[in-house]
Amino acid sequence: VLALDWVMIAFVFVFGAAIGSFLNVVVWRLPRGESLLSPPSHCPNCQTPLAWYDNLPIVGWLKLAGKCRHCREPISVRYPLVEASTGLIFAGYYVLFFILQIGPCAPAPVTIQTSLGFILRPTLAIETDWAIYGLYMLTLAGLLAASLIDAELFIIPIEIPWFLAALGMVVHAGVDHPALAGALNVGPVVGAMSAGGTVGLTVAVLLWKIGWIPTSFPRGEPILEIDRAVLQSEIDAAKKSGQAPPPLPPEYSPRAIRREIGKEMFFLLPPLLGALAGALAVLLPGKVPAFWRNWCEFHWFTGMLGSLLGALVGAFVVWITRILGTLAFGRVAMGLGDAHLMFGVGAVIGAGAATVAFFLAPFFGLLLAIWMLATGKRRELPYGPYLSLATGFVMIYHCPIAAYLRPGLSALVEMLSPFR
Repeated sequence: VLALDWVMIAFVFVFGAAIGSFLNVVVWRLPRGESLLSPPSHCPNCQTPLAWYDNLPIVGWLKLAGKCRHCREPISVRYPLVEASTGLIFAGYYVLFFILQIGPCAPAPVTIQTSLGFILRPTLAIETDWAIYGLYMLTLAGLLAASLIDAELFIIPIEIPWFLAALGMVVHAGVDHPALAGALNVGPVVGAMSAGGTVGLTVAVLLWKIGWIPTSFPRGEPILEIDRAVLQSEIDAAKKSGQAPPPLPPEYSPRAIRREIGKEMFFLLPPLLGALAGALAVLLPGKVPAFWRNWCEFHWFTGMLGSLLGALVGAFVVWITRILGTLAFGRVAMGLGDAHLMFGVGAVIGAGAATVAFFLAPFFGLLLAIWMLATGKRRELPYGPYLSLATGFVMIYHCPIAAYLRPGLSALVEMLSPFR
């Protein structure tokens, strides 16, 4: 590691810690519907605004010994932990991507000339690829915030994944080309599927807005066990104080749950049909293929389509698992917040990587799930943190995973080739 590398590692750590300071604001205010910009940071107990020197990431908390300067109330250790964790994420991924050359790879590997001859450039280059690194780091920061909120409240604010989706589409449209590590450029057929699926999704949203596609669980989804325990404690407290108890949530039988979840298939049909129509429009003979292939010569266009495809596939694999799992077990298998989360993730890392992350996520929660079942603790697990951990893992190791799976996928394509 060169001296310049140490300077850069220190810089990205400090920058990441500053992002972590903002994440603390997001985690507290966003699920409560408060503004992220005003009022400025203040003590939650005495409401006194924090001076800039008290608000320095990590250092400010240490200088105050974990207590408010004015009212001396304790300040949660979570604040410096989130700041330090974010800084370590930024620094760690810098080392992996730029120094150890472990991370995203290019769709079309390129060669670079060295004193030893020509070698393949496996991942990001520090001279040119900061946009992808920055995109990935902001994505991990957003996933950290979503995970903390999900772990505490069992919700994922929709603003986080949709911000990540918009950011991913803009960055990939702006910088992608086939030789760039982490690029999502797609070919004409896959690009047409992406465009058709996006049109279908737009149609589905419009049909849902006007009421032609029914809303599942219109009175709210079945209550989780952890929420049921909280509600019961609120009811008991209200009875003791002589107040009116809070309203009971709707009850659903397994049959009713299956009926409600079936409505969601109507929402998925337009994107699926749109993707199929897009592929057929390019594959069938006519004027459309030539026109479309000309558009697909632009890297910005195919990069944006690849990001859109990643968003659609990321959300679809979660949503179809939610539907099939609910139909099988008669209880809601996954929340729609997880589908939104993978919509944002897919727009950043692409369709293949998002799918791999989804199927790896259960392994990150397996040990905790076993412990909960063994101890009789709450059975519902917030899935967002495990999707986030799997996404961070896939950002590093998707290339060897894809290389391992490629022979099998190639054989599958050859088997289906007579039907193309």
